[in-house]
Amino acid sequence: MTLLYEVPSAGSPGTHVLAIGVGRYPHLLGGDPGKLADRPLGLKQLASPPVSIVALLDWFFAPLLAPGAIGFVNPDAPLASVAALASAPQLVAVTTPNGSMNLDAATRRGIQDAFDAWLVRLKDHPDNIGVLYFCGHGITVADHYLLAEDFGHNKNQPWVNAFDISTTIRALEREVLGAMYYFIDACREVSRDMAMTLRANPDPLLPLDLAKKVVRRSATAVFATGEGDLAYAPKGGEVSRFTSALICAMSGFCGVKPPGGVTWNVDGESISNAVRQLLEYEALEASGKPGTGKQVSEQMVQGSPVPLLRLAAAPKVKVWLDLAPAQRRADYELYLLSAKGVRVAQVQLDQVFRVELPRGFYEVGAQAPTGGWPPVVHMEEELVPPMYPLILQSQP
Repeated sequence: MTLLYEVPSAGSPGTHVLAIGVGRYPHLLGGDPGKLADRPLGLKQLASPPVSIVALLDWFFAPLLAPGAIGFVNPDAPLASVAALASAPQLVAVTTPNGSMNLDAATRRGIQDAFDAWLVRLKDHPDNIGVLYFCGHGITVADHYLLAEDFGHNKNQPWVNAFDISTTIRALEREVLGAMYYFIDACREVSRDMAMTLRANPDPLLPLDLAKKVVRRSATAVFATGEGDLAYAPKGGEVSRFTSALICAMSGFCGVKPPGGVTWNVDGESISNAVRQLLEYEALEASGKPGTGKQVSEQMVQGSPVPLLRLAAAPKVKVWLDLAPAQRRADYELYLLSAKGVRVAQVQLDQVFRVELPRGFYEVGAQAPTGGWPPVVHMEEELVPPMYPLILQSQP
């Protein structure tokens, strides 16, 4: 287990992060020659998890490395510890406040040791916030199972190097008093091989004791996709679609200001809603490109809202404007006019207009700079984070 960052608690609440990224699977297709599992389940090596976990960790550390940078901010529960594991063909390095550090491999034993240590830190204060992130292979039967690097190593016990995240979440809510955030970036396809093998279910990271009551204050679980579906990543080893949407959502594209409050609070409801919409936005942008199958995240939000982030600035909105019919694009200028009289318009015509603006009310429209076509105007449109997509319809 690689403990990248830790500060003394001093009796105050903090946020404790455990991140796991598994891209190298020696016993799955494309892995080490001669070591293939008897049933590799059609699963291959993954290029995205090592890149995705680094992107997420960079986001968490950004304000510590460069004050004012966009990243994790919560004065009520500041970053207290970050532990991470990653498996890739080469060592995965992360820039931390303590310098560059290489991550240990995400084996089943390594994941268990990291989880156990993370849980001890998490239980140190009743108002701590826990973040558990996983990016790698996942499958579903009765529950959702995540695969460690050494999955398939033991041919007689092929499932021993996976773990049951569904039961782990249920067990944690009986152990942790504070708030929990789970971000699970993995497929949830149903495995017929596993379903047809008796007692193949992997163990959870923490046994579930149903005699214990649920004590957690808040729990948010955001899954990259729904049950039985796939999660996607762009070709070429880029950040996955889900992790990209998650980082974007937490980087100023969601949040609610409570009455009389001074910060914009980013809680489970805000993040879940923003991730779902941003995945739709990404699909809108990437329509027709390889690896862009439909991906709809699934969320579970329970308990009282406990913000993961507390931001000083109002959230922004990704605006996506187009005009139909397409042949009229070149004749129109797309624009937005804020309630304060600030006008923002596209510079180049005949294309989709993309711009990021503060939330609020706007006049949204299209006008022909040289005349000849009637304007298209929508008054008092409310731009609500994280996105505002609209296709304006030109009159005949």
